Amino acid sequence: MKLSIITPALVAVLGFALASAPATVQAQTSTAPAAAPAPAPAATPAPAVAPKTKSAYTTYKGTISAIDATSVTVTTAKGDIKLAIDATTKIEVSHKKAAATAFAVGDKVTGSYTTGADGTLTAHSLRKKAVAK
Repeated sequence: MKLSIITPALVAVLGFALASAPATVQAQTSTAPAAAPAPAPAATPAPAVAPKTKSAYTTYKGTISAIDATSVTVTTAKGDIKLAIDATTKIEVSHKKAAATAFAVGDKVTGSYTTGADGTLTAHSLRKKAVAK
């Protein structure tokens, strides 16, 4: 009877000991050197947000105070600006191509200009709306 009680108790203790043994105590099954762990995949960088770039053109709105074939002076809320007119200047009256001769002192105009390295202001565009008759 003693043997019948001790045997299950011994089996239970042995089973508990094997189940709770750490995994590092287990025997090595291979003689090959351990392979280096695979490198983690590179994290995909977040797409860069392009910084807002400043436009090459500065806009203006005002009234013509002087004009000739090569320049126009416009009085704006910030003061007078003298703009060079060249072959690349887009001149429009009511969204239609026009010549500088279509403009006169007193005309209300809008447009844009560029500033050269030497500080020269060159009209990129000069626009006005046609006066209703």
